[in-house]
Amino acid sequence: MKTLVRSMSAAVRKAPWIVIAVILVASFVLGGFASQFGPAEDQNESFAPDAPELTASSEIGATFGSVSRMQVLVTSSTGDVITLDALEASMALEQTLRSSEAGDLLVDTPTQSAIMSHLLPVQYAIAAGAPMPTSDAEVKQLYLAGLEQLPEQFRPFVVSLLSDDADLTTATAEMGLGAITYESSDDFDVLAENALIMADAVETVGEVGTVTQEPFNVDLIFSSTEDFELEVGRLLIAAAMIILLVLAIIFMVRPQGSRERALYWLGIALMIFGAGIAVVPGLANIFPDIFPEAWGDWSLGSVVMAAMAFYVVAFLLWSLTSRRLRRTTADTLLTFLTIGLAIQWMMGYGFLRFEDQSQMAQILPILLIGLGVDYSIHMTTRYRQELSAGNSVDDSISRAIRTVGVALVLATLATAVGFLTNVTSDIPALAEFGELAAVGIIASFILMLTFVPAVRELLDRRAEKHDRLDTSGMDAGDGRLLPRIIGSFSVLPRKFAVGTVVVAIVLAGLGAFSMTNLSTAFSFLDFVPTTSPLRDTAVTVDDRFDFPETTSVLVKGDLTTGAAWNAMNESFVNSVDVEDVEVIELESGATYPLGNSIMSLLNGWLNPAGPEFDADLFNIALEVGFTQQRTVPEDGDVTPLYDAAYAKDPIQMAAVMSEDYTATVFNFDTTAGESGAGDLADGLNEAFAPMADAGASAVTTSNAIINDLVVQSLSDSQVSSLMLTLAAALLLLVINFLFEARRPMLGVITTLPVAIVVVWTFGIMAALGIPFGPVTATISALAIGIGIPYMIHVTHRFLEERAEHPDTDDAMHHTLVHTGGALAGSAVTTILGFGILVTSTTIPFRQFGFVTAYTILLALIAAVLVLPSMLSIWSRWHLRRGDTPAVIDVDEEL
Repeated sequence: MKTLVRSMSAAVRKAPWIVIAVILVASFVLGGFASQFGPAEDQNESFAPDAPELTASSEIGATFGSVSRMQVLVTSSTGDVITLDALEASMALEQTLRSSEAGDLLVDTPTQSAIMSHLLPVQYAIAAGAPMPTSDAEVKQLYLAGLEQLPEQFRPFVVSLLSDDADLTTATAEMGLGAITYESSDDFDVLAENALIMADAVETVGEVGTVTQEPFNVDLIFSSTEDFELEVGRLLIAAAMIILLVLAIIFMVRPQGSRERALYWLGIALMIFGAGIAVVPGLANIFPDIFPEAWGDWSLGSVVMAAMAFYVVAFLLWSLTSRRLRRTTADTLLTFLTIGLAIQWMMGYGFLRFEDQSQMAQILPILLIGLGVDYSIHMTTRYRQELSAGNSVDDSISRAIRTVGVALVLATLATAVGFLTNVTSDIPALAEFGELAAVGIIASFILMLTFVPAVRELLDRRAEKHDRLDTSGMDAGDGRLLPRIIGSFSVLPRKFAVGTVVVAIVLAGLGAFSMTNLSTAFSFLDFVPTTSPLRDTAVTVDDRFDFPETTSVLVKGDLTTGAAWNAMNESFVNSVDVEDVEVIELESGATYPLGNSIMSLLNGWLNPAGPEFDADLFNIALEVGFTQQRTVPEDGDVTPLYDAAYAKDPIQMAAVMSEDYTATVFNFDTTAGESGAGDLADGLNEAFAPMADAGASAVTTSNAIINDLVVQSLSDSQVSSLMLTLAAALLLLVINFLFEARRPMLGVITTLPVAIVVVWTFGIMAALGIPFGPVTATISALAIGIGIPYMIHVTHRFLEERAEHPDTDDAMHHTLVHTGGALAGSAVTTILGFGILVTSTTIPFRQFGFVTAYTILLALIAAVLVLPSMLSIWSRWHLRRGDTPAVIDVDEEL
């Protein structure tokens, strides 16, 4: 590490122009790739783990032909949708769909229309000869009559098309649900285009009397990522404006005289106003009752231009009127430019490695802005301290890089390892996020220790040569507010070290207890902005309707054997007893699961008492060896039955059985939802266990089951990733302090507060009811990634101060004044940068911003209170033993 840091220092001092040129060329090349690193078209895939359930879902679509369904939410200003207006609206919808471009996409089957209305019983009664109703009362009469006339196995499904307040005795319901079946596609662009065509056709109908019809499905939500991209852009701009403001305060060169102070505060006021412009649209979307609605509709371009205008005026004002304020401007903008280059490097690598961005990767620039400023603050603060101490520019650059650099190498490695543990995740988006974050952190380290000092070396060496380098006002010591505040906290490690550590451990115990109640949750809908009307419709459908979802079981193998048929029949019967599988009990007393499958299809055709009975098919079944229990001899051959069924109705057979008879799908109507998806999958997999004995496989899958797998995968990998990260950081620090200070125990002491921060963080999440999901799953890596650098800076600076201040208390006070002040500045900047995510209209990012903000605060508290107390206890123990104090002599190293 020291060799690397010394090489950087030598390169900056001896060839700053070459360093700058190489970095700019690399940035130009990677920037070209970065511009091509855009969002993936299908964001759902990035959250889907590599699992049999996902493979089965894809195979079902490819083998049996996939169709899409659009739901139509029907509402009325009268509060009732079983009315004449609602009937006219459904008829107008069908006419519009069939006569428009959407008509070519509709998928009708011999037994089911592509367009299904919540007033299906009324339409059924009219088709059976009832006269067209002319009043609401007649519509209600026909609904009840038609419902009685429908085959009993269809009635539960029809009733599910009414909202949960439906009263079948009076035929009233506040809302209704329609369904449109249309062509799907494996091509995401075609899928999205088809969804938009169907939605446009529905919206063309408009209001019919008192009735409104709103289209909704998942394809429609994700057909355009424009809203999400605008959201990320808005958050990025707001974070950039806020961090620029905070950096301008942290990098302030103390003004001289009332004129300079007035100019400084005028510039700060302009920046505050500009930051406010960037933040207000987000606040207006979240708090529409407080802010004018029009503020939330401001275009991103106008927000950027207006906010930047105030910053440009402020920086020009400073640059043209005061040398000290010009220095503040230069350091602020240089830091921000360097972070921009780091983002370019990361995005360029991202394109070369992944080609497309996941939704999680799109917030990485905000993360990198928040984390990248830490390096710059420590580097710039230390460089200014050295200049203020009377050292030359060359010596100050060298000392700053070599002292801060070693700590930053350790911090970078620990942070990168923390994020890289996500690479082992089964969730592609999380793995991509971890790898890109690590690359971004390493890029920030390289640029902050080469590009920033190289630029400063050129500018300040020239000023020094012409005796224009003003170093007064640069000192970040006792005279600054933040260092004074943080320095005052040194009383705890100096006077109450044991008590401070005990309190921290007790709070960690409470946090660990709270963690046992941490919930897990994931829904693709969470990534849809809360301001989206489509999201509102989706939430309404989910909350107000018991509309059954489809859960599929894919069976593969040689399905022509008698053993395979008998196993399918047994599995089909077993599924009746699986909780949350919808069933129908016939008048005969037989109970069957609702849905569509080879068994339900053939049972209908082979039932002599049923309306769909086919005598020819029944005779072939008898020839195959069918019994009354629908079984055949184990060594029998069912091929003739499949052939005859295909000849009778190839469309319905193709929907449930492959042409080569090696795959079939059982589609069940279920009501488990996302909360019961895991138990449902276990139940159906157990029900289909007989398939294994027949030499076939069976896999249960659905969107809800895949979502449950995402959560389960996150939960399973999180503990191992956390322990791996802590172990790697611990090993790294133990080895470092073994060679650097001959005190390997320092590595353990430096790591312990980070573990406490992680427990605190998840404990507070559980206490506040914030669920564990794909985005918040990165918090442990972030807590370690931020916490470890904070702890390293404190421990490293304490050992430096011990060389100058043998007294432990004096060394600790100076440590917190200098490094603690820089940490506080970095923490404030990062908290505000991440905190802007709280204004996001997407729930996971809002949670991520809030949790990250308080995690950084907890890391700061641990770094300035808990770790110093542990170091004080450790140091005093060694002194009582008469050991030589562990120190890092900077002058000796230089």
